[in-house]
Amino acid sequence: MNLDEKSSIILMVQSAYKVFCYYNISPLTVKNFEDIYGENAWENSKPVLKMYEVDEGIAKEIETIYLDAFANNWYINLNKDDMDVFVKLGRMLPDDKFVAISVSNTITTPRDRQSGDRDVYYVDLSQEYKEKPDTVLPTYNENDECKMKRNEPKPYPFMVKKKNIKCMNQ
Repeated sequence: MNLDEKSSIILMVQSAYKVFCYYNISPLTVKNFEDIYGENAWENSKPVLKMYEVDEGIAKEIETIYLDAFANNWYINLNKDDMDVFVKLGRMLPDDKFVAISVSNTITTPRDRQSGDRDVYYVDLSQEYKEKPDTVLPTYNENDECKMKRNEPKPYPFMVKKKNIKCMNQ
């Protein structure tokens, strides 16, 4: 392991109610921690994840998770869906002071229900289109009126002109 390597933590979405994080703590981080907080401070402190929810640009701590000392990854269960979250990896000193080591990326968990957006239109074309591939497909214009439109390739300007490219071997 490279001594110049920085400590890091990555957060990933697993589902609407579960996220996964993996982390790496560099030896340089441990050394700097002990230089600041004293010899054996690392062994006398506990590894901790602090979970934060970001709501309207404001981060609010929602949970403190005590980790196994030998772990380098963790599953986190959430009690709410559709939220922006990040975590801070750190150590809890014996006097209950939290010292942050690394901050994760911010992720957004999905919602656990269908969209409430009623402005979305779905058209089932699966059977009709499979039976007749040249069928005219319905689309919606801005006035939400159904009109017919041919499913044809559009001409693109870059397809009209051929480029004159010469090989290097000529």
